[in-house]
Amino acid sequence: LAVALLAVAHRLGLLYQLWHKVDPRSPRHGGELVADVLKAHGVRFIFTLAGGHISPVLVASEKVGIRVVDTRHEATAVFAADAVSRLSGRIGVAVVTAGPGVTNAVTAIKNAQMAESPLLLIGGAAASL
Repeated sequence: LAVALLAVAHRLGLLYQLWHKVDPRSPRHGGELVADVLKAHGVRFIFTLAGGHISPVLVASEKVGIRVVDTRHEATAVFAADAVSRLSGRIGVAVVTAGPGVTNAVTAIKNAQMAESPLLLIGGAAASL
């Protein structure tokens, strides 16, 4: 059984991840790229309900000077992004975690669509092999 588990872990690349650290000279990760694009487009706030799938985007956004505002519900995050969009004329951004996070945001997204507010919703995704 132990040999079978080790074989599966090796096939999935889990053993490599355990014993090899990230090289600090490695290329940037996707969260940094997303944060840089948002900053270049004048985004000043990101509204979110934090989750593991979206952590890289949130951490990188704070590093580039975008304020991350954590809310208690995904719909609240989208409503807040909609409000910022309507008041400032800039795109409002909400970042929610995968699955139910995106589903919970649907009502607020439809509200923003009906008001023709410029809104960007970024939804996380589970890692796949």
